[in-house]
Amino acid sequence: MTSITDIDLSKQPFITIGTMGKVANGKSSLIENMTNVNPMRFRQEAEENRTIKLGYINAKFYKCERCPKPFCYQVNAEICEFCSDPNKLVLHVSFVDSPGHSDLQTTALSGASIMDYCLLLLAANLDNDIESNQHYQAIKTIGLNNKTIGIQNKIDLVSKAKAFEHFQQIKRKYDLRYVIPICAQFGFGVNYLIQFLIETIPYPINDEFIEKINKPLKASIIRSFDVNKKGTDVENVNGAVVGGTIKQGKISIGDRVKIIPGIIMNNGKNIPLEAYITSLKTDNTNLDTAYPGGLIGIGLSIDPSLSKEDRLVGNYLVHPDDETNRIFNTITISYTEYDGVLKLKVNEVAICMLGSIKRSIKILNINTQAKKIKFVSSVNMAGEVDDSLIILSKTNNSIQLYGKITEIHN
Repeated sequence: MTSITDIDLSKQPFITIGTMGKVANGKSSLIENMTNVNPMRFRQEAEENRTIKLGYINAKFYKCERCPKPFCYQVNAEICEFCSDPNKLVLHVSFVDSPGHSDLQTTALSGASIMDYCLLLLAANLDNDIESNQHYQAIKTIGLNNKTIGIQNKIDLVSKAKAFEHFQQIKRKYDLRYVIPICAQFGFGVNYLIQFLIETIPYPINDEFIEKINKPLKASIIRSFDVNKKGTDVENVNGAVVGGTIKQGKISIGDRVKIIPGIIMNNGKNIPLEAYITSLKTDNTNLDTAYPGGLIGIGLSIDPSLSKEDRLVGNYLVHPDDETNRIFNTITISYTEYDGVLKLKVNEVAICMLGSIKRSIKILNINTQAKKIKFVSSVNMAGEVDDSLIILSKTNNSIQLYGKITEIHN
């Protein structure tokens, strides 16, 4: 059994904070302003100036015991920027930067599935923001609305009166406890946001966290890579590398894990995989054991071609003897409509997002009285009863409903 004294806050992030909101609302700019690192790391993202894949950055939040608020709170600064005293580490987080464009809605939802807290970016110069509205509904779907902070960005682009009017509009439109006005591009108000995050987020290593650690392993894969360069000698080839977050349990180097549903073949069949953990890393810190919370890079003893170009995204890592999480293609869910109206019909084809798993599904049966839907997936999925999911339109990626698994049929 793991106890509180076994955990070191400096080793790895224990909180995941995500960004949501329309493209160009300033999600990447805000993360870059706080951390001095641009989360857009791919050439296509730089060329188009928008997030396409999930971006991820770790950050350490410090406090200077001498300087006044909010200046005493600093990011990635072991020494105070103002008085040169040593700072105290108070929070260690992973930021997940989700794409905001409507055609990348499923990528954004896969990011939302691992968030502990969310920053919903809303631009002060934009009144009718359909994409952010849908992101907000997704946040509510996964039960994050009480842990979501509204960020009113781009206040430099409007008058004081317009900024205040937009602030009041946000308060009326969204069920958010907090809304913080900022200008991410120039850093105005960001120090108050940092103060708010540090003073609002509870210290993560507590009794509830220890209870989560001592549960059976379940980790969600949101990225996967082949880290080997062309021409690498066979004896120097590294195995598959996946990036994700541990939902519960813990992983140590040398552990054996099962990857479900596994590799999907051309005929739609799946092959679960088993592997040993060969490495654990967060940023440039090597770990012997990784715990729930932030984003972790996990090295696996399987062929790196299996993880190339996100091929393992949507899988879970579980213990080889796990029987709670099952592989299936047909389930029944309880549901709640996105806008109070059920638009789906029997035999309709739609998209299901279960964690970071994306699947095309066909509606088999709808019971409007019991508010239950049975559907079949074109390709096997993995999960357990009570897992949350979202169903989207096949044509425009709009959210149709959200629900929980009530019965697994195969």
